[in-house]
Amino acid sequence: MKGFSYFAPLRIIFETGAINKIGQVCARNGRRVLLVVGKNHLFRNGVIDVIFDAFKRVEKIEEIEVFNETPQNPDSESVEKAKQLILSKQLDIVVAVGGGSAMDLAKAASICAKNNLNFIDVYKHPRLPLLDAYPIVCSPTTSGSGSEVTKYAVINENSLKIKVAIGSEALFPRVSLIDPQLTYTMPKEVIANTGFDALSHAIEAFSSKSSSPITDAYCREAISIIGVHLPQAFNKNKESMDNMSLAAMFAGMALNVGRASLPHALEHALSAYNPSLPHGLGLSMVMPGFLKRAYRCNLEKFAQVAYLLGEDISNKKLDDAAKLCVDAVEKLKSRIGLNKNLKDFGFDKKTVDEMVENTLWTMEHGIKNSPCEFSVNDIKNIYYEALEE
Repeated sequence: MKGFSYFAPLRIIFETGAINKIGQVCARNGRRVLLVVGKNHLFRNGVIDVIFDAFKRVEKIEEIEVFNETPQNPDSESVEKAKQLILSKQLDIVVAVGGGSAMDLAKAASICAKNNLNFIDVYKHPRLPLLDAYPIVCSPTTSGSGSEVTKYAVINENSLKIKVAIGSEALFPRVSLIDPQLTYTMPKEVIANTGFDALSHAIEAFSSKSSSPITDAYCREAISIIGVHLPQAFNKNKESMDNMSLAAMFAGMALNVGRASLPHALEHALSAYNPSLPHGLGLSMVMPGFLKRAYRCNLEKFAQVAYLLGEDISNKKLDDAAKLCVDAVEKLKSRIGLNKNLKDFGFDKKTVDEMVENTLWTMEHGIKNSPCEFSVNDIKNIYYEALEE
């Protein structure tokens, strides 16, 4: 058994109504709040009023500034705007209530403001893991990104058409308020996209070179929950939506150590080229091509993936059982309406060929963390297959 190190210094409150505690948990960490949210969702469903009421009940909170310019794929320009708001208003705690985009933007703005650097300078900083950040509190409104329990933020640099990740222990939220009822108003396509993101986290962290016994346990639980509950969550079953919040949390916790691999490396390049492509949807396009090539690299684990997603692997040779992981994922995609391909978002072979170089240098760490070696031709062919998926 290989050794491992696991560190996750965050407090998780997982319960219905947890959002009502947002004021009191923030007051333990700061007084002047930057609240990062999406552009419209919390305003339309009235949750923004619940949040403000929770803050009003806490005398220690002196000011709340709302930032609601969060793009679907957060970018360095929006991070800079949020950073300047923190500095100009002298805010001292950053709170995100939203999906992975809002949480990642909040994390990036926090570390950029604390060090008065722009995002790319933080990304390139030789001492990035040691940089400090303002305290962060997260409350997810989707069940997929797992950002509420990770040390990572992923940001687009639109001028270079790249997407890059930063990681630092300072980016762990001080408190993660996971209130499953906040996910109930997700549109069905968001349930599908974010749910597939959670599944990707679990499959990648489970099969990666960085996997460990503790993260394997989180991954198995997440994959099993997703296989049972994502189709029902897609049909708005509230109990299943609650379970998807739990699965996203488990998969995110696994990601801290097991880390993502090739599918995320491939998708980050896609949504950097076309920021209108939802992250989870992009993952659903490249995952089958990855699995077709990767399952032979760890037959035991990919057979477990097939089993956990509901495939009958009894009386099958290990190679055949492992290969069923491809069928399992394809069936799940079909049940939740993930039937788009890259052509639907303006990609073609020429775009893919241009994109591959960016993928190789911006996502080298993810590619190398994959369960086996992938050549440039492998990467191109997975993209080509996703054009027709």
